[in-house]
Amino acid sequence: MTVTNLRPQLAQHLRQRLDAFGEGFRHNLALLGPPGSGKTFQLQQLMVPTSSVLIVYCPLFRESARSFLRRFLCAIVQAAGPLEEPARAPAEFSLELLLQRAEPRLPKTVAAIRNIEPLLGRHLYGEAFSRALDTIPVLVQECARPCVLMLDEFLFLEELGLVHAFHELGKRVMTWPKTLFILSSSSVHRAKTILRERLQLLFGQFELLTLDLVDADQAAAWIRQELRGIRGAKAMSPFLTQWLGDYPWYLVVFLRRLRELATLGQRAEGTEALFLQTAWDLLGSAGGTLHQWCSSRIDNLSHGRVGARALEALIHIACGARTMTDLGKRIGRGGLSETLQLLVERDLARRNGTCWMVPDPILRCWVSTVLLAQRSHAHPDGADVRHRVEENLRTRWAEWMRTTQLSFPDQVTALFGKFCDDTVSLDSKTGRLPKFQTIATHPLDPAAEAVYLVAEGQGKRWCASVQATPIGEGAIAEFDAFCRAQNPKPSRKVVVGKAGLEENARLLAKAVNMWVWEGEDLNVLMGLYGQA
Repeated sequence: MTVTNLRPQLAQHLRQRLDAFGEGFRHNLALLGPPGSGKTFQLQQLMVPTSSVLIVYCPLFRESARSFLRRFLCAIVQAAGPLEEPARAPAEFSLELLLQRAEPRLPKTVAAIRNIEPLLGRHLYGEAFSRALDTIPVLVQECARPCVLMLDEFLFLEELGLVHAFHELGKRVMTWPKTLFILSSSSVHRAKTILRERLQLLFGQFELLTLDLVDADQAAAWIRQELRGIRGAKAMSPFLTQWLGDYPWYLVVFLRRLRELATLGQRAEGTEALFLQTAWDLLGSAGGTLHQWCSSRIDNLSHGRVGARALEALIHIACGARTMTDLGKRIGRGGLSETLQLLVERDLARRNGTCWMVPDPILRCWVSTVLLAQRSHAHPDGADVRHRVEENLRTRWAEWMRTTQLSFPDQVTALFGKFCDDTVSLDSKTGRLPKFQTIATHPLDPAAEAVYLVAEGQGKRWCASVQATPIGEGAIAEFDAFCRAQNPKPSRKVVVGKAGLEENARLLAKAVNMWVWEGEDLNVLMGLYGQA
């Protein structure tokens, strides 16, 4: 399977930060996103040999502290570049062999590492980690180059039992101007807490980069390439982009199985049949890769004091309960806040304003079908479970087909019609979405799919500018004039841009107090209101 970068703008930003560090400008980075969103891929794209900086890259796993520390020390030595013999994969080296080969070039670094080895034998892993970090300035001095330290899934430092790991890391983040720290984590909520409380001190600020939307055109082109030769693939690729695009690993797994079934000739006679068979094999069947993955994410949830109730809440959220009022009616209000907080800490559910949702599309589908059936004592691979999975996906497919036949203004108009007095956070603002009784449209430019909406209800009037093409300053000025001409004046002005706003246009919209909804905001709203 070919490898394609579905977030070229993010990759460019990371490369610019790395190049700027080589020129003396340091800005630490934290790459946060759910499992399968492509963090490791983005980090590995930065590992191009360069003469300006050293790169120490070390992924973390669930392993022993001793195993991690030996890998970490190997990564530090290898950052200096190829040794006398051709380099091989890190796993093929023993630490001692690496040290022997590196000693002529890096005598001080090797000596510092040899002093750490007795600590491993005495199980003093916390001290060994602190000393391992302190070999990096020695390496920087010997090589006369600054260093980039990449710790992939850095939160595992805590699970490894390394005493005061974040405290030790934080001290060095503050005091090492010649080391750029790039951290990544799949536990978004927990990572933000650690970064805020233990690492972002004095001069150790991190730029938080969240992996959300992918480049839709690149994702669709990649899917079409992977499905070439399969009947109906062209029609299927936009749907897969919309459903799984933000999770490249899910796409890889899904496309691989879909191609296998097409090659074997199993249900390759139609797009829907092939799609449903693939989804069942991966997500519905107890032995499926995505089924096992979803099961592992909730395995430990029921062990805690409120775990069983948290599972119940998760199921109801996945099935469409959006507010605490809805959830309280279904599972009771007692201890509900604590239960929902547990889901947030595990990155299983997310709150937006007063609305709750399961952001992971695969987990949402699995919880609302397979897990729900299991809780009702259905056989894991039974006909009832399969029926639930297929109906869920048929509904999603039909909704997507219906929605994509509408123009962008019609999609947004339908979305406004579904608002029901929920409070949401979008564009760094929190506001209530009133239930509208009337929505009038004022067409502007059919070629740009641009209209003005005037929505009224509950004594409120909203005006919205909706445009599919990029929005410039002129469009914002014209919309502001339209709003000022309204009688009564609108209580809220909203700019909805499918292709986003030009930077100056965004600044102008903020200056005249407009609420700006772009790609991720629209995804949140359409997810909350069941719209593709």
